[in-house]
Amino acid sequence: MKKLLILLAFAFLFLSLTSASSFDERKKYLLDYYSKARPNDQYWGDNDIKTAMGFVLARLETKKDVKYALDMLNRMQEDAPFDMFDCHQNIDAYLRFQSVYPKELKEKIRKRMTSEDYLADGSTENHRLMFKTAGYLTALAFPDWGKADTVMTHCRSVLMDVMDKTVRYGIKEFDSPTYGTFYITCLLSLYDHSKDAEFKKQVQMTLEWHLLNMAPEWLNGYFISSSLREYYFACSPHMMSPYPLLGWLFFGGGPNPVLEQKYENGELIVNNEGFYSVLAAVSSYRIPEIIQHIASDRKKAYVHKESHDMTPFAQLNYPWGFKKYTYINKTYGLASQWDGISLGWSAQMRRWKLVWESDAPASTFFLTHISHYGRSAESLFGATCREQVLQHNGTLLAMYKIESEEPHPYVTGVVPIDAIKQMKEDESGWIFFDGGSVLFAVKFCHPYTWDEDRVFRGVKHKMLRCDQRGTAAVIETCLPDKYQPTGTKTALDLFAEDILKTTKLEYIVTNPEYRQTIYHSLSGDTLKIIYNYGRFVNGEKVDYENWPLYSNPWMEQVVNGRFLNVSHGKESRVYDFRNWNVIDSKENQ
Repeated sequence: MKKLLILLAFAFLFLSLTSASSFDERKKYLLDYYSKARPNDQYWGDNDIKTAMGFVLARLETKKDVKYALDMLNRMQEDAPFDMFDCHQNIDAYLRFQSVYPKELKEKIRKRMTSEDYLADGSTENHRLMFKTAGYLTALAFPDWGKADTVMTHCRSVLMDVMDKTVRYGIKEFDSPTYGTFYITCLLSLYDHSKDAEFKKQVQMTLEWHLLNMAPEWLNGYFISSSLREYYFACSPHMMSPYPLLGWLFFGGGPNPVLEQKYENGELIVNNEGFYSVLAAVSSYRIPEIIQHIASDRKKAYVHKESHDMTPFAQLNYPWGFKKYTYINKTYGLASQWDGISLGWSAQMRRWKLVWESDAPASTFFLTHISHYGRSAESLFGATCREQVLQHNGTLLAMYKIESEEPHPYVTGVVPIDAIKQMKEDESGWIFFDGGSVLFAVKFCHPYTWDEDRVFRGVKHKMLRCDQRGTAAVIETCLPDKYQPTGTKTALDLFAEDILKTTKLEYIVTNPEYRQTIYHSLSGDTLKIIYNYGRFVNGEKVDYENWPLYSNPWMEQVVNGRFLNVSHGKESRVYDFRNWNVIDSKENQ
């Protein structure tokens, strides 16, 4: 018996470290866990629809522990608050599994779901989408409801308008490791349940627009992107968030993600919220092969450009919107964004980050001037307009002009200790790091210090700090195999020598209102930021006004563009967002 238990333990460890190779295998991995796990009462009760529905859906889909699922559903109808998260998942589950619902439960759900008029929008873009999806599905589920026609017409109209603007101007809560999930799951619900062919086609095309938004920034289980709404800065297969978990479900790559939530001294310190992704595992939707191929093709390094929240519909950062730049190499990625010279709401924004493949859970590095809008310095939330960045391939230049009245008048950086194999500090101010799958270096124009180490969600970090309110910093990156160790010198030693003899960082203040920083990079390129005026690469001003909606080796779309052109090898696909149809290469033969 003892030998059997040991074998089972090793088998579970092996499965968690290897990657399921097909959608069905990944679906099974996700459903197997959530059909057995239960919500933890210390953090959430099992009557909270928002968080418990994933556990319900997994049980109903696998036909395991159905009685517990139905008991949870019963309590939900009586105890849980009626909000957008609850109503969307509640009616979706009803439409999928009502055949096993007792009559009394069906009546409770009907009463609960038809007690609203679904005119509410909530306070965010994802709230609005969930409310309108719930209203549409409720009218579909109960056609004899007195308000069914009115609610259906209203919700359908709003949803079609949202989709039309999304595919031409991007979204506001772009690339959120948490909230990106709900854009996908709402569209999956509409795709699975709508009987309206025209509407369903628009849903499918918008869904694939979102998946094409994620695919170029996917790297073997890591989603590498700047974001407007990011609660925790590190996300990896070892410490997942729900939106990247959706990426893994659809795209695969990397080890199977850790789904267990981690507690320390009774406190939840790792919450992957994977239960939000279960709906995607029970959906009938399957991703087109061309998108799958784009998400997994990492033979060569490339740049991905992207825009969001664009005028005339920009609200959170009017009139600038957000212009993203992501560099993906074989084992790491560097992502950043341009967001103008002023800034709207940014209390949860991550302007830039470096992410690399690692066995450690938090392989992420960044610098930031912490947002003071409702968040403390301890949480490392958000970013302010005091930081302006310029990225060119794997090099990033950052410039800071922090005002004296700021509550946090310094630049902060985080270094995940377990994800660093070797670190070297040079008297020139350069700090060099070997992350195993990436070599990177950082330098401030002014002296830096190390604050006391900090623990974020169970992971220890060294805390880098620069107290100079007007300063600049640069980050260089490369693959470790660029440098072959010789004698006593490691790859990091050779990387450091190369940077010290090749690069130059300048910080020039002409007057308080006119300052610039210039960096001559390891690759021979020159990056320059004139604070609040312009950003230049090799003497040419970067044209953010004409930034594409999407641009990378596989896809092109301009802002407000009718067509999204997608290709990979011999495959090609054109999305026509005026006529709402898709033309595949096979149809052209």
